[in-house]
Amino acid sequence: MRCVFVIAALLCMYSCKKNSNKSDLSDHFVQTKDVQLVNPKIETKSVIIDSSSSITALLDLDQAVIYYTTDGSEPDETSNKYTNSISISKPGKYTFKAFHLDFKPSDAIDVSFFNKGVDVRSIALETALNKQYPGKGQNTLVNGEKGTLNFRDGEWLGVTEPFIAIVEFDDVMYIESIDIGYLVNTDSWIFPIQDISIDFSEDGINYMPIGPIKKIEKQESNSTKLENINISVSKRLKKMKIKISNVTAIPKWHQGKGNPAWLFMDEWIFNTQKN
Repeated sequence: MRCVFVIAALLCMYSCKKNSNKSDLSDHFVQTKDVQLVNPKIETKSVIIDSSSSITALLDLDQAVIYYTTDGSEPDETSNKYTNSISISKPGKYTFKAFHLDFKPSDAIDVSFFNKGVDVRSIALETALNKQYPGKGQNTLVNGEKGTLNFRDGEWLGVTEPFIAIVEFDDVMYIESIDIGYLVNTDSWIFPIQDISIDFSEDGINYMPIGPIKKIEKQESNSTKLENINISVSKRLKKMKIKISNVTAIPKWHQGKGNPAWLFMDEWIFNTQKN
């Protein structure tokens, strides 16, 4: 009789252990619904529109569908369905997001397009270029090429002090606004612009301030993104003196708190009523 009880106890222990192993194994399997899609790969001919450009969105996964918007909103499955390369002829923002029945949607990713703007005669820097991130020299800001999220791609000027430049045009002209592109990559201590001041000169000698200029929102969490600020000018001018200040003390939430932040800028686009 005792033997029967021992056998029964052993079978019970084995069964419990087997069920426990099944439970442990199931805990280690990740459901596909918990896995997020990678972002679509976005390729553009150029984000600076001279005559035209194009944009292509790619995601190499069967049954994945990409949707996009052109009004700044986040895409969902009722938005425009991406099927082929999109021809771009005017400025705007395109936002893409990938969906799949078996996975969580990707993050939204956006690309902004800008008109080329008017050419400048010269740009003279009053701030010395940083040896680590000199871009392509002073013309980096007006060479018609936008930088990418890779701050080492050679299209960025990086500084840790206020940046001052004087821009001169061939003739006196009416400038409606200026677009200033910059990078945010807080993990690399690259923060948004802190302040901007612009003076203009119609005779090329005497300067007057343009203002007020809208404030830029403070960075309050980690982020990596391409940003642009459009500043209204609405003046006839020959020259512009532009001063852009970096964050002089990184905020307390960041590991670099108290230190000066990097300021990374790429293209400056000068808009007239014609472009």
